[in-house]
Amino acid sequence: MSLRRESPMRGRRLRLGEALFERFAMTRVGYQFMLHVAPSLDKVVIPRTNGRVSSAGIDKVGLVTSTGAKSGRPRTHPLALFAADGGLLAIGSNYGRPAHPAWSANLLEHPECTVEFVGPPRQYRAELLTGDARAAAWANAVDYYAGFETYRTKCAPREIRIFLLRPTG
Repeated sequence: MSLRRESPMRGRRLRLGEALFERFAMTRVGYQFMLHVAPSLDKVVIPRTNGRVSSAGIDKVGLVTSTGAKSGRPRTHPLALFAADGGLLAIGSNYGRPAHPAWSANLLEHPECTVEFVGPPRQYRAELLTGDARAAAWANAVDYYAGFETYRTKCAPREIRIFLLRPTG
């Protein structure tokens, strides 16, 4: 078994660092790190690096600030983001837990959001993907991080929400 899997979306094998981080993230220790440590760390590191550096590496995680569905207050969540179809994909895996993540309910209720990712904060509008668009985005997500497939299995029968965040300005 090769450590560095092929990535059809990237058109190449994963780089050694990408493969090692993916393997780490899919371990029990990596899961706990990503669930409990990374979000707090990212809220400090991302703003100080102009949206470039996070606990997952360079250009992997951004801060998404949305309006709370119930509270109406701003809520900021570090999310893995990746480019697709003129915007960014955000995957509501919630680490494979049974409930949808709170940020996804926020985006359903209030789709306007601010994203700090690979540069200064910008305004976006979220669109919940369905049908063929969702299927294509899911293939992209699993190519980006193979652990999403494990999350899909763990949270079944819940369907993981996938949002396309499009810049508005």
